[in-house]
Amino acid sequence: MNRRIIAAASLALALAVSASTSQAQRSSGRFPSEQTVPAPSITPYGGYMVFGNILNGPLGTSLSSSSGPVYGAQVNLPIGSTLSIVGNLAHSQPNLQIGLPILGGIDVGQSSVWMYDAGLQFSAPVMRGQRSIIPFVQAGIGGMNYSVQVAGVSNSSSNLAFNAGIGADMPIAQNIGLRIMAKDYIGKFDINQATGINYSANNSNNIAVSAGLKLGF
Repeated sequence: MNRRIIAAASLALALAVSASTSQAQRSSGRFPSEQTVPAPSITPYGGYMVFGNILNGPLGTSLSSSSGPVYGAQVNLPIGSTLSIVGNLAHSQPNLQIGLPILGGIDVGQSSVWMYDAGLQFSAPVMRGQRSIIPFVQAGIGGMNYSVQVAGVSNSSSNLAFNAGIGADMPIAQNIGLRIMAKDYIGKFDINQATGINYSANNSNNIAVSAGLKLGF
């Protein structure tokens, strides 16, 4: 289901980018050669994150982090009118839960999750003098660091994570804008590293929806 939602959202965003480009060229009579290069920016943000299952056990049981707040910051370094290098750091502190049939999730501990990544962003082109909503897509690679504590015992694990995101920037004033974004971190909790048990966890989708203030400099 998550993959279908992401695919549909990506298609809608691609159509929005195409429509935005055509409209900008019709309204201004300018061509892509007159597109402006955005300023470098940093975007502190906050939002909500839904974590996928770390592992699925027998009889419908599971181990996962609960949904909860997420905070972070993202840096954009433009290398053209529509392409940027992005770097991201985010943190969340969800509860650790065991999922049981009928009973639902039961908290069994605490977890702390750091997410860090770098990648590329493709934005709709902006014509010189134009101020409008600017949709974008992102893709990158990085890592997720889990620290879990159960009954006073702490363990940690780091794993590779791919990510893909979609969003939009809405200008408010000169070099200030509102950024909304949905981002999916796709990774696998390393149970062997955390506990010494040779067991392969699930690849999981961990989706963060956020809003932040984009500050150009």
